[in-house]
Amino acid sequence: MIALCCVLSTSAHGADRIDTDGPDFVESTGSVAKGRFQFETGPQQTSDRRPGAHTNTAATPLLLKAGIGKGMELRLETDGYSHVGGADAPGVPGGMADTAIGIKWHVQDSEESTMKPALAWIAHVELPSGSPALRGIGLRPSLRAVIGWDLPHDFTLGVMPGVKLDIRADGHRFVSGILGVVAGYWWTPRLRSFIEAEADSIARAQDGGVIFYKNAGAAYLIADDWQIGGRAGWAANSNTPSRYFMLSLAGRF
Repeated sequence: MIALCCVLSTSAHGADRIDTDGPDFVESTGSVAKGRFQFETGPQQTSDRRPGAHTNTAATPLLLKAGIGKGMELRLETDGYSHVGGADAPGVPGGMADTAIGIKWHVQDSEESTMKPALAWIAHVELPSGSPALRGIGLRPSLRAVIGWDLPHDFTLGVMPGVKLDIRADGHRFVSGILGVVAGYWWTPRLRSFIEAEADSIARAQDGGVIFYKNAGAAYLIADDWQIGGRAGWAANSNTPSRYFMLSLAGRF
């Protein structure tokens, strides 16, 4: 889901450089300029070593973004091709994950002198569009707010609260929360790193419980329109799959 160490809009580090929603979990407050297109993709590997759940999941996340107006972008997001293997794998074939479509609205820029944060809203609807073994049930809308601060001495801070209306396999609808907090640092005008708390889902136990990771990662601007990066996450509670690692390549046209 991909500016690294935090959420950035127009900062002193380069207003015309690519502004990505990853590799961190907390997304960017910035949006793609009108008439421009951006992609963010890379492999992700999740290893689960909880009792009775020894699995390895490979996925190929993809985020496509197109600028449609001042502060507005259209979005398409998917985990791409996914496959689950390992001793406790469910025995279903790999296939394509569901796709979400949405929109981001960049509301305001940050101001370091007054500590006013940058702000954006992201609305998505996940569609039951994947392969039969991986397909969810019905439409699953979500709404997230992304709030980011450019702090003194090249530090950054971002917060992303949100809510999602989901559906269990038995057809029961439920509401879950989303929360991410990220702190980052610019080592150079092109190199950034971050630490992060990631709660993909905050729900009752019968609805999947709390999925909570502690993350670390970094990204490097190869050029103004290209970025590489990566993120690693470790389970912060017993309900969360053990760990994951992802790489990210982002390009803007």
